[in-house]
Amino acid sequence: MKKKLIIAAAIAFAVFAVPFGSSALSTVSVASENNTVAPTPAPVVDVDKVKVSIDNISITDVSSADEAVAILKNNIGIQTLRAALWQSYDLREELYGRLEQEYADAKGIQISKPNFTDDFNKEYSDEWWVSSEGVALNDCAELQVDAPTIKPSVSGVTSICYLDFSLINAEGRKVGAAVNVPVGIGVSVPAGMDPAKVVVYHFAADGSIDEIIDPEWYVDETSGRDSVYFLVDHFSTFAIAEVETTSAEGTDNAFGRYRDNVASEIANAKDGATVKISRDKNINALPNDIMQALYKKQTVALELEYTFEGNEYTVTIPAGKAEDNAIEWYGPLYLQMRYGK
Repeated sequence: MKKKLIIAAAIAFAVFAVPFGSSALSTVSVASENNTVAPTPAPVVDVDKVKVSIDNISITDVSSADEAVAILKNNIGIQTLRAALWQSYDLREELYGRLEQEYADAKGIQISKPNFTDDFNKEYSDEWWVSSEGVALNDCAELQVDAPTIKPSVSGVTSICYLDFSLINAEGRKVGAAVNVPVGIGVSVPAGMDPAKVVVYHFAADGSIDEIIDPEWYVDETSGRDSVYFLVDHFSTFAIAEVETTSAEGTDNAFGRYRDNVASEIANAKDGATVKISRDKNINALPNDIMQALYKKQTVALELEYTFEGNEYTVTIPAGKAEDNAIEWYGPLYLQMRYGK
């Protein structure tokens, strides 16, 4: 189950437009194996190393602006940067808050709100909110939202809406699909979809699935709408979809996604924070990936409530006390003896 995050001022620009409906456009058949939807695993990188590199960047003029993007693209690398931005909300604030504004000022870029094309407005009727980050760092002025001409079909979903995203430069021209720096996109969850079950499909030009993104669920401050946030390293057709949860395999996958979200919450937590797993999550043993996330983030604690053999337990792993070993699962009695109170 995806965890809702309340993010203050998470995204730079937001604007409403219009919405989603059916279309009889061409389709390309793409099936997910066994009708289950498994998001593409997000790589884990050294966020602190990336943060040091970005902290050392200062933009004061056009030359230093170009040098900054070269560092982001070539020294850090777009895939590493995207993964680090996904792991750390603080890093996103630094890159898109400070660095992007410095870059825009140096280059004289006036960033506009996302623009919805006439074709998009004709096809959809409900209200949308879309927001963007990183547009200026790609020497562009706005994110454009269009209705795709081809809508690849997928299985394992109960509802789906398609969008084409692209970047528009200061001259009003659409640029290529590639980007120099990852772009962050926030999209309101379509009416009728459960935001806890939403994934984002990213399709290749031939209609095949490029990746399936498990987005961050948050509440947009401007619109008050449930929304999802994700990062992209190139543009093409996207789809916002609600996945089915009907099989045991799907349940296992949902639990795996919850584990990923807890690990991500730990990685993104501020120093001194305590991440909590409540009793209603029915987790009475701690998987290694969550323990490893704590070990890597020495300044964050974890509180775990659980029930085992009719007894209720609360254990707290203090900041800096996580273990680093190959144990796959830390059992309920071990956790109680090691960290219980």
